[in-house]
Amino acid sequence: MALKKRWLSVALSAGVLCGCSIAELTPAIVNPPTITPRPTATAVPRDTGWQVIAPGVEYRELKIEQGDRADRLRIARIDPAQNRFRVLYQPDRPRRVGEWLSESGALLAVNGNFFDPQNHALGLVIQEGQPRDGVVYQGFGGMFAVSGAEVRVRWNVQEPYHDEPLTYALQNFPMLVLPGGAPNLDIDDNGRVSLRTAVGQDRSGRVVFVVSPGATFTLTEFGQWLAASDLDLAVALNLDGGTSSGLLLRSGNRNLGIDSWVGVPNVIVVEAR
Repeated sequence: MALKKRWLSVALSAGVLCGCSIAELTPAIVNPPTITPRPTATAVPRDTGWQVIAPGVEYRELKIEQGDRADRLRIARIDPAQNRFRVLYQPDRPRRVGEWLSESGALLAVNGNFFDPQNHALGLVIQEGQPRDGVVYQGFGGMFAVSGAEVRVRWNVQEPYHDEPLTYALQNFPMLVLPGGAPNLDIDDNGRVSLRTAVGQDRSGRVVFVVSPGATFTLTEFGQWLAASDLDLAVALNLDGGTSSGLLLRSGNRNLGIDSWVGVPNVIVVEAR
Protein backbone atom coordinates (compact mmCIF):
# COMPACT_ATOMS: atom_id res chain seq x y z
CA MET A 1 0.00 0.00 0.00
CA ALA A 2 2.87 2.37 0.77
CA LEU A 3 4.48 1.49 -2.57
CA LYS A 4 1.27 2.15 -4.43
CA LYS A 5 0.91 5.55 -2.77
CA ARG A 6 4.52 6.34 -3.61
CA TRP A 7 3.94 5.62 -7.38
CA LEU A 8 0.75 7.69 -7.30
CA SER A 9 2.66 10.56 -5.78
CA VAL A 10 5.37 10.34 -8.46
CA ALA A 11 2.77 10.29 -11.23
CA LEU A 12 0.97 13.34 -9.80
CA SER A 13 4.25 15.17 -9.44
CA ALA A 14 5.19 14.42 -13.05
CA GLY A 15 1.86 15.73 -14.19
CA VAL A 16 2.37 18.94 -12.27
CA LEU A 17 5.93 19.40 -13.51
CA CYS A 18 5.15 18.93 -17.21
CA GLY A 19 2.03 21.10 -17.03
CA CYS A 20 0.31 19.20 -19.79
CA SER A 21 -2.26 16.45 -20.21
CA ILE A 22 -2.02 13.09 -21.90
CA ALA A 23 -4.08 14.48 -24.72
CA GLU A 24 -1.61 17.31 -25.15
CA LEU A 25 1.32 14.88 -25.24
CA THR A 26 -0.34 12.87 -28.07
CA PRO A 27 0.75 14.14 -31.49
CA ALA A 28 -2.10 15.76 -33.38
CA ILE A 29 -3.21 14.10 -36.59
CA VAL A 30 -3.04 16.76 -39.29
CA ASN A 31 -4.94 16.19 -42.51
CA PRO A 32 -2.74 16.85 -45.54
CA PRO A 33 -3.66 19.97 -47.54
CA THR A 34 -5.94 19.47 -50.47
CA ILE A 35 -3.93 19.79 -53.68
CA THR A 36 -5.88 21.09 -56.64
CA PRO A 37 -4.41 19.63 -59.83
CA ARG A 38 -3.27 22.15 -62.40
CA PRO A 39 -5.50 22.31 -65.43
CA THR A 40 -4.00 20.31 -68.26
CA ALA A 41 -3.39 22.13 -71.52
CA THR A 42 -5.83 21.20 -74.26
CA ALA A 43 -4.00 19.25 -76.91
CA VAL A 44 -3.74 21.11 -80.19
CA PRO A 45 -5.35 18.95 -82.86
CA ARG A 46 -3.28 17.92 -85.83
CA ASP A 47 -5.98 19.35 -88.08
CA THR A 48 -8.42 21.93 -86.72
CA GLY A 49 -10.71 21.54 -89.70
CA TRP A 50 -12.37 24.55 -91.25
CA GLN A 51 -13.58 27.11 -88.71
CA VAL A 52 -16.06 29.78 -89.83
CA ILE A 53 -14.66 33.16 -88.79
CA ALA A 54 -17.14 35.37 -90.69
CA PRO A 55 -19.61 34.83 -93.54
CA GLY A 56 -17.58 33.31 -96.36
CA VAL A 57 -14.32 33.38 -94.34
CA GLU A 58 -12.89 30.10 -93.01
CA TYR A 59 -9.64 29.30 -91.19
CA ARG A 60 -7.73 26.09 -90.69
CA GLU A 61 -4.45 24.94 -89.13
CA LEU A 62 -2.87 21.72 -90.30
CA LYS A 63 0.25 19.95 -89.08
CA ILE A 64 2.17 18.33 -91.92
CA GLU A 65 5.39 16.40 -92.46
CA GLN A 66 7.67 16.91 -95.44
CA GLY A 67 10.46 14.38 -95.35
CA ASP A 68 12.19 14.84 -92.01
CA ARG A 69 10.70 18.33 -91.60
CA ALA A 70 7.43 19.25 -89.91
CA ASP A 71 5.32 22.40 -90.01
CA ARG A 72 1.93 23.77 -89.01
CA LEU A 73 0.28 25.43 -91.99
CA ARG A 74 -2.06 28.40 -91.65
CA ILE A 75 -4.80 28.33 -94.26
CA ALA A 76 -7.68 30.67 -95.09
CA ARG A 77 -10.50 30.08 -97.57
CA ILE A 78 -12.59 33.01 -98.81
CA ASP A 79 -15.81 33.14 -100.79
CA PRO A 80 -15.58 36.10 -103.22
CA ALA A 81 -19.37 36.29 -103.43
CA GLN A 82 -19.51 37.43 -99.80
CA ASN A 83 -16.24 39.35 -99.48
CA ARG A 84 -14.16 41.81 -101.46
CA PHE A 85 -10.43 41.80 -102.06
CA ARG A 86 -8.03 44.72 -102.28
CA VAL A 87 -4.28 45.12 -102.81
CA LEU A 88 -2.74 47.74 -100.52
CA TYR A 89 0.66 49.17 -101.45
CA GLN A 90 2.87 51.68 -99.64
CA PRO A 91 6.57 51.28 -100.50
CA ASP A 92 7.46 54.32 -98.41
CA ARG A 93 5.91 52.74 -95.29
CA PRO A 94 6.36 48.96 -95.13
CA ARG A 95 4.95 47.25 -92.07
CA ARG A 96 4.27 43.82 -90.74
CA VAL A 97 1.17 41.98 -91.87
CA GLY A 98 -0.37 42.42 -88.41
CA GLU A 99 0.03 46.19 -88.66
CA TRP A 100 -1.58 46.22 -92.11
CA LEU A 101 -4.50 44.24 -90.68
CA SER A 102 -4.92 46.55 -87.69
CA GLU A 103 -4.69 49.79 -89.65
CA SER A 104 -6.88 48.70 -92.55
CA GLY A 105 -9.66 47.27 -90.37
CA ALA A 106 -9.87 44.30 -92.75
CA LEU A 107 -10.93 40.77 -91.85
CA LEU A 108 -7.76 39.24 -93.29
CA ALA A 109 -4.34 40.31 -94.50
CA VAL A 110 -1.64 38.28 -96.25
CA ASN A 111 1.73 39.38 -97.60
CA GLY A 112 2.04 40.26 -101.30
CA ASN A 113 4.68 39.95 -104.02
CA PHE A 114 8.48 40.22 -104.23
CA PHE A 115 10.08 43.61 -103.63
CA ASP A 116 13.52 45.18 -103.90
CA PRO A 117 15.70 46.64 -101.09
CA GLN A 118 13.92 49.99 -101.56
CA ASN A 119 10.56 48.24 -100.94
CA HIS A 120 9.33 48.66 -104.51
CA ALA A 121 7.36 45.75 -105.94
CA LEU A 122 9.16 43.77 -108.63
CA GLY A 123 6.03 42.53 -110.38
CA LEU A 124 3.09 44.63 -111.50
CA VAL A 125 0.89 46.12 -108.78
CA ILE A 126 -2.50 47.66 -109.59
CA GLN A 127 -4.29 49.60 -106.89
CA GLU A 128 -7.73 51.18 -107.29
CA GLY A 129 -7.58 50.73 -111.07
CA GLN A 130 -4.15 52.31 -111.52
CA PRO A 131 -0.81 50.56 -112.19
CA ARG A 132 1.39 51.57 -109.28
CA ASP A 133 4.71 49.85 -109.73
CA GLY A 134 6.56 46.82 -111.01
CA VAL A 135 7.26 45.11 -114.31
CA VAL A 136 4.62 43.25 -116.31
CA TYR A 137 5.73 39.62 -116.40
CA GLN A 138 5.40 38.05 -119.83
CA GLY A 139 5.69 34.33 -120.43
CA PHE A 140 6.15 33.31 -116.81
CA GLY A 141 4.61 33.73 -113.38
CA GLY A 142 1.05 34.56 -112.59
CA MET A 143 -1.37 37.20 -111.38
CA PHE A 144 -3.84 37.67 -108.59
CA ALA A 145 -6.47 39.82 -110.32
CA VAL A 146 -9.60 41.60 -109.13
CA SER A 147 -12.02 43.04 -111.68
CA GLY A 148 -15.05 44.45 -109.92
CA ALA A 149 -16.58 41.52 -108.04
CA GLU A 150 -14.61 38.92 -110.01
CA VAL A 151 -11.47 37.50 -108.40
CA ARG A 152 -9.09 35.17 -110.23
CA VAL A 153 -5.65 33.60 -109.97
CA ARG A 154 -4.22 33.56 -113.51
CA TRP A 155 -1.24 31.99 -115.27
CA ASN A 156 0.57 34.59 -117.36
CA VAL A 157 1.52 32.03 -120.02
CA GLN A 158 -2.13 31.14 -120.59
CA GLU A 159 -3.62 34.59 -119.87
CA PRO A 160 -1.07 37.38 -120.27
CA TYR A 161 -1.93 40.83 -119.01
CA HIS A 162 -2.74 43.24 -121.85
CA ASP A 163 -3.62 46.47 -120.05
CA GLU A 164 -7.18 45.35 -119.45
CA PRO A 165 -9.00 47.28 -116.74
CA LEU A 166 -8.43 45.68 -113.35
CA THR A 167 -9.45 47.07 -109.98
CA TYR A 168 -6.59 45.45 -108.05
CA ALA A 169 -3.82 43.07 -109.05
CA LEU A 170 -0.32 41.86 -108.32
CA GLN A 171 2.02 39.60 -110.25
CA ASN A 172 4.57 37.16 -108.91
CA PHE A 173 6.28 33.88 -109.76
CA PRO A 174 6.44 30.95 -110.07
CA MET A 175 3.12 29.26 -110.60
CA LEU A 176 2.93 26.40 -108.10
CA VAL A 177 -0.19 24.68 -109.42
CA LEU A 178 -1.08 25.09 -113.08
CA PRO A 179 -4.67 25.64 -114.23
CA GLY A 180 -6.43 22.30 -113.95
CA GLY A 181 -4.73 21.29 -110.71
CA ALA A 182 -1.40 19.77 -111.80
CA PRO A 183 1.79 20.80 -109.96
CA ASN A 184 4.23 22.91 -111.94
CA LEU A 185 7.17 20.59 -112.62
CA ASP A 186 9.19 23.22 -114.50
CA ILE A 187 10.00 25.50 -111.56
CA ASP A 188 13.52 26.91 -111.59
CA ASP A 189 14.14 25.59 -108.10
CA ASN A 190 17.44 26.07 -106.26
CA GLY A 191 16.50 23.34 -103.80
CA ARG A 192 16.42 25.61 -100.78
CA VAL A 193 13.70 25.27 -98.16
CA SER A 194 12.11 28.43 -96.79
CA LEU A 195 8.95 29.95 -95.35
CA ARG A 196 6.30 30.05 -98.08
CA THR A 197 3.09 31.89 -98.99
CA ALA A 198 0.69 30.95 -101.78
CA VAL A 199 -2.61 32.21 -103.14
CA GLY A 200 -4.79 29.74 -104.98
CA GLN A 201 -8.31 29.14 -106.15
CA ASP A 202 -10.25 25.95 -105.63
CA ARG A 203 -12.62 24.33 -108.07
CA SER A 204 -15.55 26.10 -106.42
CA GLY A 205 -13.98 29.51 -107.09
CA ARG A 206 -13.00 30.22 -103.49
CA VAL A 207 -9.68 31.97 -102.90
CA VAL A 208 -7.29 29.99 -100.70
CA PHE A 209 -4.26 31.44 -98.90
CA VAL A 210 -1.64 29.06 -97.49
CA VAL A 211 1.34 30.01 -95.32
CA SER A 212 4.07 27.58 -94.32
CA PRO A 213 5.75 29.43 -91.42
CA GLY A 214 8.72 27.07 -91.14
CA ALA A 215 11.62 26.34 -93.46
CA THR A 216 9.84 23.23 -94.73
CA PHE A 217 9.29 23.28 -98.50
CA THR A 218 11.30 23.92 -101.62
CA LEU A 219 9.17 25.66 -104.23
CA THR A 220 8.74 22.41 -106.15
CA GLU A 221 7.74 20.55 -102.99
CA PHE A 222 5.28 23.29 -102.05
CA GLY A 223 3.57 23.04 -105.43
CA GLN A 224 3.42 19.26 -105.22
CA TRP A 225 1.96 19.37 -101.72
CA LEU A 226 -0.69 21.93 -102.71
CA ALA A 227 -1.74 19.94 -105.77
CA ALA A 228 -2.01 16.68 -103.80
CA SER A 229 -3.76 18.21 -100.77
CA ASP A 230 -7.47 18.10 -99.94
CA LEU A 231 -7.75 21.83 -100.72
CA ASP A 232 -9.08 20.92 -104.20
CA LEU A 233 -6.98 23.64 -105.83
CA ALA A 234 -7.44 24.37 -109.52
CA VAL A 235 -4.51 26.84 -109.58
CA ALA A 236 -1.99 28.38 -107.17
CA LEU A 237 0.59 31.16 -107.36
CA ASN A 238 3.65 31.68 -105.19
CA LEU A 239 3.81 34.94 -103.24
CA ASP A 240 6.79 36.39 -101.38
CA GLY A 241 8.18 34.03 -98.75
CA GLY A 242 10.93 33.95 -96.16
CA THR A 243 10.58 36.57 -93.43
CA SER A 244 7.79 38.27 -95.43
CA SER A 245 5.38 35.36 -95.01
CA GLY A 246 2.38 36.23 -92.89
CA LEU A 247 -1.35 35.52 -92.74
CA LEU A 248 -3.65 36.97 -90.08
CA LEU A 249 -7.42 36.94 -89.64
CA ARG A 250 -9.44 39.02 -87.24
CA SER A 251 -11.58 36.89 -84.93
CA GLY A 252 -13.34 38.89 -82.21
CA ASN A 253 -10.71 40.47 -79.98
CA ARG A 254 -7.85 38.29 -81.21
CA ASN A 255 -6.04 37.44 -84.40
CA LEU A 256 -5.60 33.99 -85.88
CA GLY A 257 -2.67 32.96 -88.04
CA ILE A 258 0.93 34.11 -88.00
CA ASP A 259 2.57 37.49 -88.51
CA SER A 260 5.43 38.30 -90.86
CA TRP A 261 8.86 38.79 -89.33
CA VAL A 262 9.51 42.01 -91.24
CA GLY A 263 7.62 44.90 -92.76
CA VAL A 264 6.26 44.39 -96.26
CA PRO A 265 5.25 47.09 -98.76
CA ASN A 266 2.05 45.43 -99.96
CA VAL A 267 -0.63 43.02 -98.83
CA ILE A 268 -3.83 41.47 -100.07
CA VAL A 269 -6.71 42.22 -97.71
CA VAL A 270 -10.21 40.79 -97.44
CA GLU A 271 -13.24 42.80 -96.29
CA ALA A 272 -16.91 41.96 -95.89
CA ARG A 273 -19.12 43.24 -98.68
